[in-house]
Amino acid sequence: MTQHVTSLPPHYHRNFGLFLTDFICFMVGMNFINANTVVPAFVRSLTDSAPLIGLGGTLFSAGWLLPQLPAARLMNDKLYKRPYMLIGMSGRGLFLPVALALVLGLARYPGITLALFFVCLALFAAGDGFSGVAWYDILARAVPLKRRGRLIGAGQIVTGLAGIGAGAFIGRVMSDPRFPYPRNYALFFALASVLFIPSTIALILIREPPPPQSPDSSQHKSSRENWLQFLQDDPGYRRMIVCRVLVSMASLAIPFYVGHASDVLHLPRAILGAFIVAQTVGGMLSSVLLSIIAERRGPRRVAQIGSAVAASAPILALSIHLTGTNSAMWVYPLIFVALGAANSAQMLGFSNYVLEIAPDTHRPAYLGLCNTILGITTLIPTLGGWLLELTSYGLLFGLTAALVCAGFVYTLGLPQPERAG
Repeated sequence: MTQHVTSLPPHYHRNFGLFLTDFICFMVGMNFINANTVVPAFVRSLTDSAPLIGLGGTLFSAGWLLPQLPAARLMNDKLYKRPYMLIGMSGRGLFLPVALALVLGLARYPGITLALFFVCLALFAAGDGFSGVAWYDILARAVPLKRRGRLIGAGQIVTGLAGIGAGAFIGRVMSDPRFPYPRNYALFFALASVLFIPSTIALILIREPPPPQSPDSSQHKSSRENWLQFLQDDPGYRRMIVCRVLVSMASLAIPFYVGHASDVLHLPRAILGAFIVAQTVGGMLSSVLLSIIAERRGPRRVAQIGSAVAASAPILALSIHLTGTNSAMWVYPLIFVALGAANSAQMLGFSNYVLEIAPDTHRPAYLGLCNTILGITTLIPTLGGWLLELTSYGLLFGLTAALVCAGFVYTLGLPQPERAG
């Protein structure tokens, strides 16, 4: 135990504070461009096309997942990853031009506004996904495993509390006549851009620790060549991927909860802030509970719980849709509580499960292939939009619930990882 405490990496305290600053400022800023609430609400203000409304979620997911595999291959044999992290961060200021365009009246031309917004959104997400590969690698070397928990825990608590305030602020702005459309959304995008500034400065100031040893290029080559083989030979890995794809079908309905609340249930626009608060609270509380479960029962159990919670969101939306309950104002935010909890379970559950079952020499390949396959699921929100245009909210919610429930049932057959930690 003494070795873990005393053998800290160079510049540990400096880097700990800078990573924490980045984590807090970036995540608080993301509240103002929330992919489940703010983005679909903004797109809905410019178009009635359900596929276009779902495209926002698609660009967020695709932009983050798809660049990771080529980024990993590019950085894999490089001793230092910080330059690549800084390159990816260049997209963090792209929401500022959108805010400026809205203030100048570009919203009078919905097609041009949508094109500008989608391009900036895609480039922002792609930059974040690219830099994320280097970010995780540097974090692993700068903050030891025994100290990493307190960093993430402190960041989640602060960002959770700040997210509640951000949600309340968004709700007030949406109902404040002093911020008419589109200035309300311009304010949100500008605030996100401002909060990304200290986050970016913190990452620029990080001092990357030297790698423990030079990468073994032959080992990495072997890992890439054997990807299809270990996919065939590892039934637990195959089942995990199927589970993640099925649970990812929750994205069929996610971009359309806000529209359903507005168009069908006629809830006020100000409830958008309540949805963000609910999602933040759900993520914050579940992070604490699921961390305990992960430590005591392992990532498999967290994946199972997270899948069940993910299924509860479309089930609840379908129930509200069919019953037309008068208490929708108070019940509907529970959908976003479930979304927040399900998001927290992804890293603690499925991602940790991959780390547990992957051999040491093939861990990057296991993660890279998994994220590449999940990149296919980025089309799901757009497919949900087409389905909604052809059918109804009831069928959309019902199909989503059925697919995610199938994913939960499939998680019950996940084998227990043979090794611990």
